[in-house]
Amino acid sequence: GKELRYVRRPCAPEDIEPEFFLHLTPRDLTDLPTQEQESGFARRPFHFAEVGGHFAPWQCAAQIPLPKYPIAALRTGQHLPGRGDLWATELTIPPDPGQLRADYAALSAIQPAARAYFALYAIADRLLYFRETCTDQDTAAGFFLHIIPEEPTDLPAARRAAGFVHRGFAFDRWGGHFAGKCLAAIALPDYPIKEIRTGQHIPGQGDLWSIVLIAAPEYDQLRADYAALSAANPAARDYFDLYWQDYRLLYLRESCAAADTAANFFLHIVPEDVADLPADRQAAGFAHRDFAFARQGGHFDGKCLAAVDLPDYPGGIKEMRTGQFVPGQGDLWSAELMAAP
Repeated sequence: GKELRYVRRPCAPEDIEPEFFLHLTPRDLTDLPTQEQESGFARRPFHFAEVGGHFAPWQCAAQIPLPKYPIAALRTGQHLPGRGDLWATELTIPPDPGQLRADYAALSAIQPAARAYFALYAIADRLLYFRETCTDQDTAAGFFLHIIPEEPTDLPAARRAAGFVHRGFAFDRWGGHFAGKCLAAIALPDYPIKEIRTGQHIPGQGDLWSIVLIAAPEYDQLRADYAALSAANPAARDYFDLYWQDYRLLYLRESCAAADTAANFFLHIVPEDVADLPADRQAAGFAHRDFAFARQGGHFDGKCLAAVDLPDYPGGIKEMRTGQFVPGQGDLWSAELMAAP
């Protein structure tokens, strides 16, 4: 198997006394034990005397066996508690060019899950970022990747309050350039995924671009709902087109960015008979159904669509008022929908 060798000439005993650290970043994070997946790398500290030694009065050497899984990067050095790193070095291991070309060939047969500055493809347990005409400048900024599971309990305990796991990355660790194009592939967790948020970011300047994807089967349901709307007229048009279909209210925007769905949505539902409301809402005269877009819909093909189930009041719904709002600032937009006579 592969191994990492440490050699020093000349070498004194004090040179190898402090503990060595070794951090290994696999190309597929699922190769790591669960407790190490949050940090994104395997820790393999060692003492030089355990794996090597002096082979001449002026030379010392050691060798560390490496895991069988493919490695994207490693960082190693020596550390003294209370003093920090004595020295450290990092090594990025580029992806196999043959694998990049094989992935590119596979993309030609499928449609991207979303298009932004990069086209994004979801293939099995990987998310691929592809740009047809690509320079070093296009991949210089760091990428962020937030993965929201269907079940919060699938997250490491330290990430459950945030609600997502972060898999930010530098492009050259997970991808490469070839024939004027660029392609990177990131392994996804093996639990069911509700939503993915990704893009590029410059600290202090903000996002260069961002996009939201939702995973199948929700993705397929959005496409099916969108196809069904093509034969219907919206009940109201505003920042979103609104479709009232039996016991669902659908929100559609044909050209939609992540910023368009960032603010929360409000939905006030007025029944024909106030007695159909819970007792604590009868004085107000309507039911609240406010929601965050990510919980009710998603983005696809540059569009976004959300569907909200409506209550089945015995007397029916009289009217609804909906829109988006920012606390402390008020409504960004609002629309009213009346039941058909």
